[in-house]
Amino acid sequence: MINLAEISDFLPAVIHTLNDNNVTMQHIETRPEKGGRGVDVLVECAVEHKDSAVSAVAALKKTHASITAVRMYKTRQDPEVPWFPRHVSEIDKCSHCITKYEPTIDPRHPGFGDEVYIARREELNRLAANFRYGDQLADVQYTEAEHDTWRQVFDKLEHLHVTLACSTYRRNLAMLLEEGVLTRERIPQLRSINAFLERRTGFILRPCSGLLSARDFLASLAFRVFQGSYENTTQYLRHHTKPHHSPEPDLIHELLGHVPMFADPALAQMSQDIGLMSLGASDEQIERLATVYWFIVEFGLCREEGQLRAIGAGLLSAFGELQHACSDVPEHREFIPTETALQKYEDDDYQPLYYVADGIEEALGKLREYAGKFERPFSLIYDPYTRSPISERSHGIDATLQTGAIRHQHCH
Repeated sequence: MINLAEISDFLPAVIHTLNDNNVTMQHIETRPEKGGRGVDVLVECAVEHKDSAVSAVAALKKTHASITAVRMYKTRQDPEVPWFPRHVSEIDKCSHCITKYEPTIDPRHPGFGDEVYIARREELNRLAANFRYGDQLADVQYTEAEHDTWRQVFDKLEHLHVTLACSTYRRNLAMLLEEGVLTRERIPQLRSINAFLERRTGFILRPCSGLLSARDFLASLAFRVFQGSYENTTQYLRHHTKPHHSPEPDLIHELLGHVPMFADPALAQMSQDIGLMSLGASDEQIERLATVYWFIVEFGLCREEGQLRAIGAGLLSAFGELQHACSDVPEHREFIPTETALQKYEDDDYQPLYYVADGIEEALGKLREYAGKFERPFSLIYDPYTRSPISERSHGIDATLQTGAIRHQHCH
């Protein structure tokens, strides 16, 4: 606090003294002292060493005897925040892929040793790998053999979905079929799928060429961009000898498993919320969130009319595991995210354990609530006009991210 009569001389002195002591002033303001005896001067500054600030204060007290009190506070240091995309275009950088179940090296893959199948995958992967934000999606000329694999899976699943798929999935799938977006006869192009989804919920599918890291996959959801089940939307199909099950997500998995769910406005909003909550999360938080997502969005079950019904895309797109999951063979547990997050999962065969919720809305609601409890130095909302995450108050991340309480807004 300083005498009011000296304030006009004191403020320039503060600036010069801080500068002389290698203290960078970031903000200065004055306020009337509560008791009316003078003026409080608040200075926010940055220093390499505390001694520099102490020396500056000592110099000011020496030249201004009317200073009656000085208090110094150290601002809170937030933990380092992992990089995440600030604009939808930066999803181009979210392409960290994991080598797993490649038919070139893994004998467990049904296509192992099939040179024709391997060459075809590589051809489609090259198309996907070159895709960048703003590019027009190129149509893929699928072979008759690939269309035949699609029809085999479609016919088998169509029969099973009647009794084993949840009602939300069946309702959205019927809409896709009615509008001709999905058909039995031919594999649809991503361009036509995106035109429908963007009109319905603002989501789009994006192609890429490999198994995606959990962090990059979840980050894309924040922008209503779906890059697959920890995988960018693949454009190749499972091997024709094993149409009932694929050890990795393929185009059938994306189109018949995920697309009907992303056509639902409520589920699309929940998915974006989960993506926003993943931005800037720690590695441990991402691992747990990805595990919960795997068990419910990929392989989750719910109860409807007293029966087990599939809500997970991995089940809804694989008729072998769909029947297995809804049978009495595997173990079934109540879906509790805090417990599910610690459970190891099986990704090269049918799951021995499945989690069961009361419904898809309840399952995603629990997942969103779980992610919302993650501690981060900021909280994000999505600006649909700039297609960027923003917030209310910043703890030093950058000028466009300012943080406060978690809030989300629709972007249709």
